[in-house]
Amino acid sequence: MDKISLSIEELIYCFYSEGFFEQGNALKQVYFGDLDDEKMDLLLQISTRSLLSKSLVSYKNHKFTLVEELADIIAILNYSDQSMKVSRHDGEGGEEAVSYHLRGDRFIQHSLFYDEQVHVFSSVTFDEASDLVSDFYSIQGDRETGTNGFSLSQQEFEFMIDSLENNSALFEQQKYEGSKNDFYQSLKESNGLLNTLLFFEFNEAKEPEVTTLVLFTNNPANNWMIEKREQDFYLIPCNREMIKMLIEDNIEVKVKETVSDGK
Repeated sequence: MDKISLSIEELIYCFYSEGFFEQGNALKQVYFGDLDDEKMDLLLQISTRSLLSKSLVSYKNHKFTLVEELADIIAILNYSDQSMKVSRHDGEGGEEAVSYHLRGDRFIQHSLFYDEQVHVFSSVTFDEASDLVSDFYSIQGDRETGTNGFSLSQQEFEFMIDSLENNSALFEQQKYEGSKNDFYQSLKESNGLLNTLLFFEFNEAKEPEVTTLVLFTNNPANNWMIEKREQDFYLIPCNREMIKMLIEDNIEVKVKETVSDGK
């Protein structure tokens, strides 16, 4: 499908139209909490005409109905088998985020613009999603990772982060060498900012539960991936193939298992 762009008002209307009132009410409260019912009803009427103009709603037998493509997207937003959310610091003190929702063998990319007032959706393949995530974090394709990975205890990791802002911690800090120094310099050059990749699933109550959390340094020229392994953190230089393997381990394998089970 081509990209489908919805304003927040249109998105709320779509949830109501498909009977997902809890989701629609939650968005209404966040964005239009002070708006009375009469004004909200007028806003939804305007949204209906706007969706009609985009050919995203049909009108038959005195009833407005979302087109099938849009109805599928709203259903996936309401409940998806798995999702992942990528977020990064934008260099201006803000944060950008993109979500990918998986249902069956279909990925929906969900991007937000203009302070979350505009939501853009598009279908992507697994390989496209992997490339988009790598592009989002500015991961290099030909970077050699070798055996440069190493582990830090949680205390060591937190101390390293703290030393970038705390002069006393910096004074007490040991001198790093090799891979540890390479990682520390990456942190230092990006002011200790870390980007986040979350994998999550919905429980029976349709509440998201995080299954995997991965961090990345905010440094395109020297990007490191950080994974929590039991009580320690494992840090390794990152390339695009590692991103693909990471997504495969957390999503693609489960998709294959579902298919093989005949579900």
